[in-house]
Amino acid sequence: MRVNFKVLLLMSIFGLTVSFSCFASMVAFYVVEAGGNENMENTRQGIIWENAFLDVFFEAGHIVSNAPLLRLDSMPQGDLLRSVAYDVIDDRSGGIEYVIIALLDYSNNTMSPRKVTFYIYNVSTREKVLEREVPGRTYRNAREEFDDIKSMARGLVPYVN
Repeated sequence: MRVNFKVLLLMSIFGLTVSFSCFASMVAFYVVEAGGNENMENTRQGIIWENAFLDVFFEAGHIVSNAPLLRLDSMPQGDLLRSVAYDVIDDRSGGIEYVIIALLDYSNNTMSPRKVTFYIYNVSTREKVLEREVPGRTYRNAREEFDDIKSMARGLVPYVN
């Protein structure tokens, strides 16, 4: 029996593609900016965080989506899952398995967040998988900031399986 090398190669590539894509989780990412002052409209922090996280989770093989940036006058009270409950319900019907929320705390009235709190929720169980708080940082340039945010995002990837 003679095996056609091209057919075998194509079948192998197809098999690898299908097997890797079966393990991809669908992840929704939300950036919430809280506190701050009237100049908050001019910051690009939320967009930088959003782009870094979307890049990292996509590169890790996940299917990613995002919601529009949410700006609040003050820090939300209670569990953040309640704040996005209607979005989570919509996400469940869309196949989203995990919701990641980055809460940027601008209560120090500066253009950089005082602290950032990450929340990861499993949509189907409505359980909080992770809550992690990191202090705000200052950076020498935009590249250093983007690289550091991506590094933080890589630390969260193992919690989304």
